[in-house]
Amino acid sequence: MKSKIITLTTLIILTFMPISGFGHVYETINPNSTSAALQGEMNSVMMAPGMGLTSTYALFSSNGSISNSGISLITGDIGMNVGQVTGFDQLKVKGMIHMIPDMATSMCTGSLLTLYNTLNQIPVNVELLNPAQFGHNMILTPQTYHLSAATMLTDTLYINAVGDANAVFCIQINGALTTSANSRVILMNGAQSKNIFWKIEGAVTLFDHSIFRGIIVSNNGAISMKSGAMLDGAAFTTTGSITLASSTVIMPYVGVSTAVESIDATNQEVELTVAPNPFGSSTTINLKNDSKYLNCEFKIYNMVGVEVMNSIVTKQTITLDTSRLHAGIYFYKLTDKNKTVQSGKLISQN
Repeated sequence: MKSKIITLTTLIILTFMPISGFGHVYETINPNSTSAALQGEMNSVMMAPGMGLTSTYALFSSNGSISNSGISLITGDIGMNVGQVTGFDQLKVKGMIHMIPDMATSMCTGSLLTLYNTLNQIPVNVELLNPAQFGHNMILTPQTYHLSAATMLTDTLYINAVGDANAVFCIQINGALTTSANSRVILMNGAQSKNIFWKIEGAVTLFDHSIFRGIIVSNNGAISMKSGAMLDGAAFTTTGSITLASSTVIMPYVGVSTAVESIDATNQEVELTVAPNPFGSSTTINLKNDSKYLNCEFKIYNMVGVEVMNSIVTKQTITLDTSRLHAGIYFYKLTDKNKTVQSGKLISQN
């Protein structure tokens, strides 16, 4: 009888007493599931952390040099607080290059530390299993995710805002992050690169021709972007070098959504594709076979919204002369009777 009373008392205490380590709710998800993160409840109250002085930078290291080889296109400032910046062509950088440390880079170091600490303290509510198998058509909705070891992004990762342009995503990786060649992060349903945060405890390597989106914050790790790699976001490290080789980095422009998924042919609602993109002296518009939007207008705007090109789509395939467009970011619209049918982002390498 005495033993039963003790057991009952223990059960009651365990039921109502908080236990250390039970502070966060984790949902384990198999990354091989196409609809993986859609299984969980969306974290709709998460707010984007303040960027502080990092908001103007595309590339920044608090302690480490930044170097480039080949032709790299950068939109945003480049700077470091210890080391130097080498190898960049000022004509290919739409922003300020801080060649050596200065007052601005010193202040940015404090902002980066604050940003890292903020990301590090966001409670996790989804634990992703098998970090070595990250990607593979996984869909992430607005949550804070955690991967417990070095992570390999392979194939395609979809970031789905579920119609909320302000939706925030935080991916915390307790180890290095590597992307396979030709891997892609695709934005869906209003997702914006400026609201996707990657907190990495280690090095980051974006391999050849991978397309990555979001704000990378590496703690004590080098960042490397290989030939043809594109980052729609920014790359920061608290300690470590940053190296580029014929890469593209686009810091999300204030007030302009970078959530352009419409150029991806896997989207069933896509009426046209524009390729190549990034482009040089020319690019080609391709309407889908059964498109009903012949004789519509195709307009290109620069980053401040000024129209720089206007063409009538009179046939399924049209090649545009883009030699007059300077290197940088542009946006296009396909319109029918003043109604936008499709919009997207273009990058000129001229």
